[in-house]
Amino acid sequence: MRHWAALTALGLALSTANAEADCEVSAAAPGIDASIVLSQVGWGQGSIQEATLHTKAASPVAWELLDDQGTVVASGMTIPFGDDALAGTSAHKITVPDNLANASGLKLKACGATSRAFTLKPRPYDQLSKDALHYFYLNRAGVDILSEHVPSAEYARDAGHVEETVSCWSGRDKWGTKWPACSHSLDVSGGWYDAGDFGKYVVNGGISVWTLQNLAERLKPANADGFLNVPEAGNGIGDILDEARVGMEFLLAMQVPEGAKVAVAKGQQRNGRRLRIKTVDAGGMAHHKVHEKKWLGLPLLPKDAKEDRFLLPPSTSATLNLAAAAAQCARLWKDIDAAFAQRCLQAAERAFEAARRHPDVIAYDNFDGGGAYGDQDVSDEFLWAAIELVATTGDTSYLQGLPAAASEQRDVFWANAEMLASMTILTVDAPFSAEDKRIATNLLEQAADRYLTDASNNAYNAPMPEYGYVWGSSGTLANRGMLLSYVHQLTGEERYRDGAVAALDALLGRNPLDQSFVGGYGDRPVRFVHHGFWAAGADPLYPEAAPGALSGGPNASPADDVARQIHKRGCAPMACWVDDHRAYSLNEVAINWNAPLAWLAVYLDQTSTDHADNQTTADGE
Repeated sequence: MRHWAALTALGLALSTANAEADCEVSAAAPGIDASIVLSQVGWGQGSIQEATLHTKAASPVAWELLDDQGTVVASGMTIPFGDDALAGTSAHKITVPDNLANASGLKLKACGATSRAFTLKPRPYDQLSKDALHYFYLNRAGVDILSEHVPSAEYARDAGHVEETVSCWSGRDKWGTKWPACSHSLDVSGGWYDAGDFGKYVVNGGISVWTLQNLAERLKPANADGFLNVPEAGNGIGDILDEARVGMEFLLAMQVPEGAKVAVAKGQQRNGRRLRIKTVDAGGMAHHKVHEKKWLGLPLLPKDAKEDRFLLPPSTSATLNLAAAAAQCARLWKDIDAAFAQRCLQAAERAFEAARRHPDVIAYDNFDGGGAYGDQDVSDEFLWAAIELVATTGDTSYLQGLPAAASEQRDVFWANAEMLASMTILTVDAPFSAEDKRIATNLLEQAADRYLTDASNNAYNAPMPEYGYVWGSSGTLANRGMLLSYVHQLTGEERYRDGAVAALDALLGRNPLDQSFVGGYGDRPVRFVHHGFWAAGADPLYPEAAPGALSGGPNASPADDVARQIHKRGCAPMACWVDDHRAYSLNEVAINWNAPLAWLAVYLDQTSTDHADNQTTADGE
């Protein structure tokens, strides 16, 4: 129980009548009629249970929690937060005791306002943990999405990009640089569509595969055969690993054949100018991505996307993503499919050696038709890939010649990978020493503590700083929730799990927009995402966002016309968002956002109070 009694005692010392007299609710963001916001999925039994009241009242005010018969089951006083610059609101926090009985139809009342009805139950994230993972099946490329494996018939579709054998892009890029053709073609069929478009990217794919594989490795009870409604269920292999293999097979397919000569961009160069390219022996490197020459419009089914597609030049960052994910793959599959594990290990070793030969091959935003995913500092990817290879092989020579590890761990996203290395050190026993693990634990705890400080600086306890509200903020918040879960698992300290719950609460409706950013979840779920075939916003004959799909979220640095208009009218960082398919910098979906959402939801479900026997230890057992 979390000090709620002390808060209630504080409330009893105040005059409820005077507090109510001074209390007047206020709107949340402009046009949002919600005075009390909380997770629209409800609360978990035994978890921290919080809400936010929008009011300008200076003093604490009384709140009541009523059951579906109108009986008061809990009461107390709010905690004034005041003006919240991140949200553009004035608000109070409400913390409810965590020892209440399960119930549905609960409502919070304060300041004369009443929340929507919600539930308190043991496992509020059970279905979400599955749907967030099922996102990957629904976005598979090259295969039919079958009616027996979809949430409803409208999500079934015919395959697109079947038997996809492609060669290198040639011609002038949009910066005017001329690229020669290459002599090889690759069969890159399968994998997942990356986001709203039909591009497939090794950088974003690498971190997404790693997150699913880490979920299977660290939270072993979830990696059960039959956990997901996918075609592979029943094959005797955990479904999460089966799904991760879909992405892994694509990454392997993007590796350049031995001895192949390919033109690449070497070194750091100024954007908007012709690149200095050089033809090199790129054997073992990974092509950065595959997509069309021009962006495709919405809506569009994959089977109708008939444009020619191409391999884009290799990059060091893509090569290291392949090395890291493939090394991780090798140890996870060695006792399941030894031949596949060996393929993964050989690919990882080839890729790491190729990256050492070509440490400065950079991807730029010089090609139309797909995302850039450019990363000009790959020191963190080198560390990540080396740690994965050490974890799998025991050979510490992979670490030779690498820069020292960062003293502060940056937020996980596709261009920041050092935290992934720390997570692996704390997941695999040998060959890492007790000192290695102590350092990694300390680094992750420091990051988690920063996140909790960030949570205290807004009225919604969202563990996010102001600078976090950029493109893909929802993914950042999910990754922060994953890190907080990791540290909870390492330390057993409940405050870290509370922070993880608060991160998911913010994604599910406890925010100034009263918005669930997850498709199919809550009274106000995201509906009109930027996506080729979940395109109801562009054409009502297409479906809305699938259950479990995570919107990119608020973005105070907009990059599309709709988002710019919202920003021009004025919006606080947490409120710069709209449910509009045209607003791709706010409302696209992507594999690297759904992967940490799934990790977070699975962890919180596994550590719910009625599943105490499933709580995982540092080795996932």
